[in-house]
Amino acid sequence: MKRIVCFLGAALFGMATLISCDDNGNGNEGGGSGGGDGTGGNDSTAMVVRTMTALDVSAYDQWVYVSFADGQTVTQHYESPAPENWDIALHRENVKTNNGSAIKTDVTSFEALTTIPSGSVFMKDELTYEEVSVDMSQMMQGIIVYDTTEINMVLEDWVMRSGMPPVYTVQPNVYVVKTEAGQYAKIQFTSYKGGETGDANGYATFTYGFPFLPVEE
Repeated sequence: MKRIVCFLGAALFGMATLISCDDNGNGNEGGGSGGGDGTGGNDSTAMVVRTMTALDVSAYDQWVYVSFADGQTVTQHYESPAPENWDIALHRENVKTNNGSAIKTDVTSFEALTTIPSGSVFMKDELTYEEVSVDMSQMMQGIIVYDTTEINMVLEDWVMRSGMPPVYTVQPNVYVVKTEAGQYAKIQFTSYKGGETGDANGYATFTYGFPFLPVEE
């Protein structure tokens, strides 16, 4: 795994004047697990709906991995290996899949999405170099460290950032994720706020249904 160190000029957040890449060693692992409340039938093929409330994805140096099957989460340092079982991972606004793909639908009601829109093209993750910032400790000196990793550009816009200080706006659309095993999950993000005050940024609330079994049109 590699990381990118960007040295920015006097105009902070301006054009990078020097970029260098260094090999990383192994990092320390973070740990933990959690999940949301589930509802669903006893049929093993029935879709189970879970809501993950104010999941802390605020750390710059960690990814939070989520397993659709059981709603469990594992937090790992960005240099550490991913856990064995996971479907999506979140890092602040960033999202990646475990060899999966995703679409963004025009539907804004979780319950209303019952099928995959005709003509949908599922997009796989893409390798990025300056999208996932992992060290902001020297930002005031014009230095930001980025991780070289794959992210899903479709899921990436679940929350949009604008202005300075930044204002975050959660998109109302329902997304569909196709896992590596060929199963589907529908997911809708509803908040980027949480923490002790309930108003801090970097806390993802979302509802997902898995396995999502689209009805035929």
